Amino acid sequence: MAAAATANILPPLDEASPLAGFLRFGAIASVMGGLTFNLFLCFVNTRIMPMRDSHVMLMEMAIIGTALLVAMDRRAGLYLFLVIFVTYMLMLFTLRGASDLKAVRDILIPVIFYAMGSRLRDLRLADSLAVWSAIVVLFFAFFEYFLLDLYLEWFNVLGYYISKGTVTLTESYGATKGLFISGSRPEPRTILSFLGQHRVSSVFLEPVSMGNFGVIIFSWAMFRRGWSGRWFLFAAALTMVVLADARFGLFTCILIVLLSPFFKVIPRTFWLVTPFLLLALIAAYGFASGTSGGPNDLSGRIAVTAHILTELSLPVVLGVEATAQFTADSGLAYTLTKFGLFGFIALWAMFVFMPFRNARAWDFHSMMIVYLLLIMVISNSFFSIKTGALMWFMVGTVSAVDIPVIKSIWSKLLERAQSRAGQAVPSAERSRSAGSRA
Repeated sequence: MAAAATANILPPLDEASPLAGFLRFGAIASVMGGLTFNLFLCFVNTRIMPMRDSHVMLMEMAIIGTALLVAMDRRAGLYLFLVIFVTYMLMLFTLRGASDLKAVRDILIPVIFYAMGSRLRDLRLADSLAVWSAIVVLFFAFFEYFLLDLYLEWFNVLGYYISKGTVTLTESYGATKGLFISGSRPEPRTILSFLGQHRVSSVFLEPVSMGNFGVIIFSWAMFRRGWSGRWFLFAAALTMVVLADARFGLFTCILIVLLSPFFKVIPRTFWLVTPFLLLALIAAYGFASGTSGGPNDLSGRIAVTAHILTELSLPVVLGVEATAQFTADSGLAYTLTKFGLFGFIALWAMFVFMPFRNARAWDFHSMMIVYLLLIMVISNSFFSIKTGALMWFMVGTVSAVDIPVIKSIWSKLLERAQSRAGQAVPSAERSRSAGSRA
């Protein structure tokens, strides 16, 4: 994260140079690859040969490696962070007596894609990636929704997850072909019930990520005031949320809109302590209630997080002992068990106090803070490269570019109110003056 601190001292890239063209191609390939590689592997598994979890890891390594090639430059911050982080994780692995490469990969994604965005410093490229990502997602979303049988002939999602070991035949009730197990709600759809129980997954292969991606696209549209393409992104984001029946996505988009006038006045310290206050409050609730979980809604997910936290011992919370506890349903618990309490604090503090070249970058950054805070309560999916590649590239981009000042609708309404108040005061003074002369 510290790499952005030196972004403003680097000479701008010559867009006509071969190096700039290579870097742009690498950025496009890594971001779009992170978005679509699971769909590609699903196609290969369905039509050509079985895929294993090792194939997924190799693809992710290739994508992250490409992004790292683009991100590497003379800035010391990226290399310093990687050395410190890897050394810290090696210490934890030694204390636990077991390694966990997935934990290292979870942090490499935000750090490297952030550094890539801050090196290229190309707002137009971020805009283009947002638009083309949305187009690709919507194309396959409509393909899946309107031509489901044909879609499954080419992309057997359930078979792909069974092949790579994520889903067992017991969990799929013996089925080997179909959508992901969350691709259809057992209860009626929450958003536009007439669309049916099918929850569309598109290139993500599972609907949760599509809803999360909708939030990221919606936030970029909110941030890019004055850019004509934002209206397409608004429509695309809401379409993703609706087709995926993403209750979390809809709630988060609404909350971001409601909080947007206050982002400039909320101190960073508040955002710094919020996840740890949530940890303390949810854990206290878990100990007091003795809950063992709940239904698949917000209150139920909080109860699940509370139960998981009460099951974690102090050495596990500190990161010095491994646990077999399933924590994927709670981003808070997952992050604690992977990086320890002090690692969690350090990583979150670096994100919250990330430096910016332009004050307007704080708006988008605040939206992503809200997104991460909410999703950490219910899932660890924010670590996924499927949604994280574009998100962290955007965060890195806005941290290092000069962003034109365009007033938001809230600022315009406030100025209009102040203008009217200013006109009313002289009018009243003139009336009093005329009365005194009479």
